[in-house]
This record gives sequence, C-alpha cells and structure tokens, in this order.
Amino acid sequence: MLKQIDWQGTPAYVLENDHLTVSICPAIGNNVYSVWDKKLQRETLRCPGSPATLGKEHVQYGTPILMPPNRIRDGRFEFEGRTYQFDVNQPATGNHIHGLVKDQPWTVTEAGEREDGQLFITSVLELGKDPEVQRQYPHQLTLTVTYVLDGSKLTHSLLATNHGHNSAPFGYGLHTWFQLDGKPDNWQLTLPVDGIWELDDANVPLGHITPLGQYDKLPHGDTLKGHNMDTVFQIGGNPCSAVLASKDVEIRYEGSNLFKQWVVYTKGDVHDFICLEPYTWVTNAPNISAPADVTGFRTIEPGTSLELDVTLELMHK
Repeated sequence: MLKQIDWQGTPAYVLENDHLTVSICPAIGNNVYSVWDKKLQRETLRCPGSPATLGKEHVQYGTPILMPPNRIRDGRFEFEGRTYQFDVNQPATGNHIHGLVKDQPWTVTEAGEREDGQLFITSVLELGKDPEVQRQYPHQLTLTVTYVLDGSKLTHSLLATNHGHNSAPFGYGLHTWFQLDGKPDNWQLTLPVDGIWELDDANVPLGHITPLGQYDKLPHGDTLKGHNMDTVFQIGGNPCSAVLASKDVEIRYEGSNLFKQWVVYTKGDVHDFICLEPYTWVTNAPNISAPADVTGFRTIEPGTSLELDVTLELMHK
C-alpha cells in the first residue's frame, strides 16, 4: 500500500507492506522519518513527534540527507579557480555544517507499485532554482531520489545530474538515527573499517588516518555500551556496510562503492540512539590534501550524472 497522508498539516507519504511501514516527508528534506517494524512492533529510527519538530531540528531525526556532509572549515574552499563560501551555521567553531539540502522541499514526481509488488516514490530537487543554494554552490544540479520498499528492505537511490557548464564538486551522505531503546548493552555494532581520521577540537579532520585503537573490535562486532562516539572512520578497501544487531533483529545498513567513510555519533555516552552516517567524502574533503581515493573527493562533470544506493534491511532472528 502507498498513500499520501496529512501529517499534522504537512503532506507526507507512507509505504507499507507486511514487514514495514515507512513514512517519508518530501516537504522537509525528503526525510524518511519513520520505519515501523511490524513484527517487533517497534520504531527503528529516532522519529520526530511532529513536522514542526523535524522542521526545527532537521538533522536530529530520521534520515536527513546531507549534501555536502558534515563540516567545511570556515565554510570555504577553492576548486578550479572558484571560491566557494558556505554559510557559517556553527558559530562556536566558525564552520559550515551539514550542507544545503537537509530542510529543502522536494517535489514528488512519481509514486506507485511495481509489478513485482515493490512500492516506490521518486522526488526531485533542482538546486539551480534555489537562490540560497546558488549563492553558496552555483551549480545546476538536479537531485533525484527514489525510495523503494521491497519486503523488509528499503533502498535509497540517488541520481545527481549536472546540467551546468562547470565541474561540480560533490559530496553526499545520510545522517541516520537508530533507536537503541535505552539499552545499549543489548546492541552490537559491526563496522568493517580500516582506520580513524584524527580530528581537531572542532571535529574537523587534520588530514591523516590513525589505527582503530579502542575501536579495533568494531570490524568483527562490539557491544555499544560504554562508548561515546563522534568518530570519522575510513572504510578503506572494505564494503560500506554496518550491522546493528540485538537478540531480536539484525539491521543491515549498506552503501554502494562510492561511499568511502562512516561517521558514528552517539550524542554523548551511548544510551537511546546511535547515528550511522555513510559519506562519499570525508568531512572537509575539499580542504584536505590527501589523495581523492582516500578523502572521497569527486566531481560531477557537465552533462553527466552520478548514481548511488543506500539500503536498510531488517532481518529478524
């Protein structure tokens, strides 16, 4: 079943099958704000109580879309002789954080059910039509995101197309909040990663990668209790894959091969939530001198497109 709903005065969409009920708000950042697990009768995500809450705290609930992800030092970088100045929206550090599309209204272009029973909804955001975006990021990009619900798997597919005349530096990520029900000792995280980007006091990478150290158990699975994380991991040659598991469910969160970094954020000592953030480029990538295959820095050339996928799958035990 696919239906449009009135979510306390804001239009939203629901994709529902025998396994999951997925709620999406294109009007506020195209955010998947709820994934209800029918078997366990529990909410998978940190779900906002209202659209007003989501609108006020765009990156604190559901699955915010970040373009570009995380921080840019001083909001500034240079590329191909052009200077980019993003708004400094983190006054304490003087940096820009979390990109330009986290709260933008997206336009739904198609929604329905396919012959194989998959439910889908496609929404578009044309960056060239937004003067606030153009002031900071003067590129004619169209972002098209399709959500597909197939059994217990939800797929987020992005098509980013450059209609302009200049190469567009492009970083993308999701800031996905998972519920831990206040019982972090009941959950284990498996994260195949190679190292950690050393950060300064403003959580901006210094440009080099250190060993996993206290997180050396993560590639094989580690209990979450006792961790306090705002940590940037380098995926290296591993797949972009995270597994969050309890005795009842295994949540698999995976990205296609363009994703080179993970950020894991617990909002202090881990208790109620954990935020798993797949990124194509590392925090502040345009200002880091390391090779592009390490930072994930990339461009979309004029007349070309970039495609990527992120999947969220629930597997019950």
